[in-house]
Amino acid sequence: MDRLTWKAKIGLVVVSSSTVCEGRYPRVAPPDVGFFTSRMLLKDGGLAAMEAMEAHAARAVEELASVPVDAIAYCCTVSGALRGVVRDGDFCRDMERRWGIPVTSTMLAVTQALHHLELRHVVVTSPYPDDHHEAERAYLKQAGIEAVSMRGMGLEKGNEFAKVTPEEIFQFSLDAWDDSADGLFISCMNFDAMPVVQALEDRLGKPVVTSHSATLWRALALAGIDTSIAGYGRLLAEPRTVLGER
Repeated sequence: MDRLTWKAKIGLVVVSSSTVCEGRYPRVAPPDVGFFTSRMLLKDGGLAAMEAMEAHAARAVEELASVPVDAIAYCCTVSGALRGVVRDGDFCRDMERRWGIPVTSTMLAVTQALHHLELRHVVVTSPYPDDHHEAERAYLKQAGIEAVSMRGMGLEKGNEFAKVTPEEIFQFSLDAWDDSADGLFISCMNFDAMPVVQALEDRLGKPVVTSHSATLWRALALAGIDTSIAGYGRLLAEPRTVLGER
């Protein structure tokens, strides 16, 4: 009789239209790491709707704390960018204090991953319209990272992001590449870029980080899982430890 056992349980707070995290992470993560989700309702309305969605944050985190999980990842790149570095860090620390479980946001994980790989000048690609990039550029700058260029596909809705194929993401990112950069960051947690990371690294000869790979890297570390993961780029292939302050 097969019994479910977990080396670690990771909670994912996801946007209501998100489908990529729950589909991709179980395929990539080490065996016996379980993923459990709560959702935040995002209505149409651009960045204003994104900010309104934040009213659901504490409820979503509390749901996962009731499992309980070993770590929680707040899986939305833009919401973290809108908070900015200081407020984003404060948000994660506040959630941890309230429920006693380590929390990372996607943008916090991304900047930690970029620093870990010693990337200070990056090309950023995304499915977003241009107005989504302003806060992200500012967040990266506050963290000591320059966005050499930022190129988005101009898509408006989360369910449109998820429909973009890995092959399209690969070609779009290649076309956006600037040789003056020391790495590539592919943004968005509903953009299925993880399957292209290794191929892009092989082609560019530079590290590639995605919102998904950085968030998974950090969440696994917070949950005490140091197993390396091959085939998804340098970040996940290296053994990990809990790095930096939460």
